[in-house]
Amino acid sequence: MLTNADISLLQNAYALLQSDDVAGAQAKLATLSEEKLQHPDVVHLLALIMIALGETGEARDFLEYAVKAAPKVPSIWLTYGNLLGDLGDIHGAFAAFERAAVLDPHSSDPLFNLGLTAMNAGWLDHADSAFQKAEKIAPANTAIRNARGLLEQQRRDPDAAIKHYHEAILIDPRDARSRHNMGAALRSVDQAEAALEQIELAIALGSTAPESFTIRAHLLSELGRFYEAVGQYHEVVKSVPEHLDAHETLARLMPQLGVADVALESYKRVLAIGPVSPAFWHSALSAAKDVGDNGQLLSWAHDAEAAVGTQPEFTLAKAAALGRVGDPKGALALLQGLVATSPNIAPIHAHLCHTLLMLGDPKKAEAHALRATELAPLDQFGWSYLTIIWRLLNDPREAWLADYERMVMTVDLDPEDGVEADAWFGPLRASVEQFHTTVAHPAEQSLRGGTQTRGNIFEKRNPDMRGFADHVRQAVMLMLPRLPQDATHPFLRRNSGQIKFAGSWSVRLANSGFHTNHIHQSGWLSSAFYLTLPPEVGTSQAGALTFGVPDAAFGLDLEPRRVEIPRAGRLVLFPSYFWHGTVPFESQSHRLTMAFDATPA
Repeated sequence: MLTNADISLLQNAYALLQSDDVAGAQAKLATLSEEKLQHPDVVHLLALIMIALGETGEARDFLEYAVKAAPKVPSIWLTYGNLLGDLGDIHGAFAAFERAAVLDPHSSDPLFNLGLTAMNAGWLDHADSAFQKAEKIAPANTAIRNARGLLEQQRRDPDAAIKHYHEAILIDPRDARSRHNMGAALRSVDQAEAALEQIELAIALGSTAPESFTIRAHLLSELGRFYEAVGQYHEVVKSVPEHLDAHETLARLMPQLGVADVALESYKRVLAIGPVSPAFWHSALSAAKDVGDNGQLLSWAHDAEAAVGTQPEFTLAKAAALGRVGDPKGALALLQGLVATSPNIAPIHAHLCHTLLMLGDPKKAEAHALRATELAPLDQFGWSYLTIIWRLLNDPREAWLADYERMVMTVDLDPEDGVEADAWFGPLRASVEQFHTTVAHPAEQSLRGGTQTRGNIFEKRNPDMRGFADHVRQAVMLMLPRLPQDATHPFLRRNSGQIKFAGSWSVRLANSGFHTNHIHQSGWLSSAFYLTLPPEVGTSQAGALTFGVPDAAFGLDLEPRRVEIPRAGRLVLFPSYFWHGTVPFESQSHRLTMAFDATPA
């Protein structure tokens, strides 16, 4: 039995723990007798101290004792549920919160925590039910309203999320968290100006979360205020040196602003300061590869190994850099050693295949391409290499894998009934043009001599864009049934007759602009839609879309297997593993296209 003095001591110890004075809390409890240290309330506090110290195993032992000794104390069950959730025991946490809710039906805390646990586990209907019950108990609790908003965002219903954030703001207009979440939700529905207003209010109200400042930078960029955005990204990485989102966005934005030479500066500054995590090294290597700084890629790969230890990804980065700087034999030696120790990693086989093709050995490359397709059948690189390997080996499987006549499909997207072509395409062109806000092409993409829109253009709330996306979806679904059936074919066997867009963008090419030969690694069905063509394009092969010519890095002098002459209003569809590129054109007018990748739905 605890005396009033003991209870006062526990209260003091808890207050010390709340103020992060763990040692002080421990010292208070050390004055209790051995018998009183067995009391469930004391054991509960001991568990909280262990959690603060990171000793989760001991904390769990304490709590398991406490819930058995005092099975009707809801606060102990609540702490137990939180710990189990942190340890990944979702079912155990769920049961503990349910028990706490039964024991204390007038508290919203167990139901709120139950909802958070369910939401994190992906049990969205369970989460919704728990949050609704919690809200009935505590209708003025903004945390519950925010959680309901986050749940609706997981359900991909941003409008419902905005409603919950709006309710939270009405309850407490000075709640920075609600303003931040509202800003993020408004950004997702293309309301950049309103989103920026909410994010800046969140910051003014005291939000110090780096995510608030990063979203502010994203929004400034989306509004075309690029140099303000760049400044904000730099402020983020100054306060949080390993903030990957800010680093990665900066690295890929700078080339589009015409200053590719400083794309990696934020990474360099952090790496010059001291040790970084493996995740930061991986991010830096990916950025160096994307912006084409092969010398930096090679140097950083060596530095990463020295700092973190050997990892397959670091060796792959070194091999990729060597191949790009003209040392494929050096790359081959690295990759052969790597595949011997890590034989079941698809990217290793894909890189080895690429290198062997560069060295003119398609027969050896074939084995690694086939292995890559076995290990990662949905990745398009292995199949793309086979289209070239089988062509070089005169293997009839090339015609089976890459039937350019049947698998490259064209459809002219006619305006809706009763609508003139200019009336239909004109507003769409204007909408697309407004999304071209940068001055140069992304370093990691295939276009040269033009610009590419940022983000997923089909997800814009612009009505012209939404209408066009629906029009395209209907056209594709009319074309898919015309494809032959083949359960053994990597493209045809996945044809479900339905698609979901995996990415969408627009490209505006200027005089002498073109696309290098490339594939779309993560797609299934890829496309090109011609919205505006210069007068010089369409009567010859200038600006034409070619298929079957691989990356120039292979050094192969191969003629196209198929050439598509552009026509305004025409949509071209093809498997994502088909090598494709465009012929440069000369004109004072630009060429405006739209494109998407789709996967089966």
